[in-house]
Amino acid sequence: MPKTDQRPHSSDSTKPYNRSGNVHSGKKSNWNQKSLQPPTSLSACKKQVRDVSRLLNRKGLASTARVELERRLKALTIQQGQLTNSQKDKANASRYHKIKFFERKKVDRMLKQIDKKLEPKEIDSETREKLIAEKQDLLVNLNYTIYYPNEFKYISLFPADPSSTTEDTAEKRETIRLSVRKAMEKGELPKDPRDISVEERKAIRSGCRFMLRSVSNVHDKQVVSADSGAPSDDARASDAAATDEEDEFFA
Repeated sequence: MPKTDQRPHSSDSTKPYNRSGNVHSGKKSNWNQKSLQPPTSLSACKKQVRDVSRLLNRKGLASTARVELERRLKALTIQQGQLTNSQKDKANASRYHKIKFFERKKVDRMLKQIDKKLEPKEIDSETREKLIAEKQDLLVNLNYTIYYPNEFKYISLFPADPSSTTEDTAEKRETIRLSVRKAMEKGELPKDPRDISVEERKAIRSGCRFMLRSVSNVHDKQVVSADSGAPSDDARASDAAATDEEDEFFA
């Protein structure tokens, strides 16, 4: 009886695509299905991008397989951008948490001082109008610190060394403040964020795309997202975590 070769041998059926670029079918496709699941980490996403790119570079690739691979590569590229932004979101949220907190605290203290000055009824109209204008500016600043997206480097309202602030940075800050003011006038942001509930604040943070677009334009970059300008789910999660920290401040 002839001996059979017991040595292990490789099979293309263990790969998502065979040498012709066609997707394997049958029971042995379980590994393939798992390998094509959307990656949840940046490293896994980069690996899939490399794998698909290598497959696309093969000669004699079937046209149907090429179309499917190109579609897959496009989706992976978008997801890679989202995951990259997510990492930046988390890093910025951690990096700028303290400065945002202290600036919110400073603005809140200044608002309380203005409110106290507005209490007496005998204040003359000119002084009252001036105080109301100052209060409005402070409310703009408060919304600025709360809803400034984590996708971008935070531009401080009160830099430690004002003399070191460049004209370009000052212009960017005022552009964003103007966007916040307009959003408050349109009702997209609260006129006084101290008056809204925690849940309302979270809902506003998740939905205020205008703020993301405004800061994106100022920083001359766009956030990669499958929804063309909408924050990714990870970005929203990062913002939600920041809101939880803010709740301690407003409590």
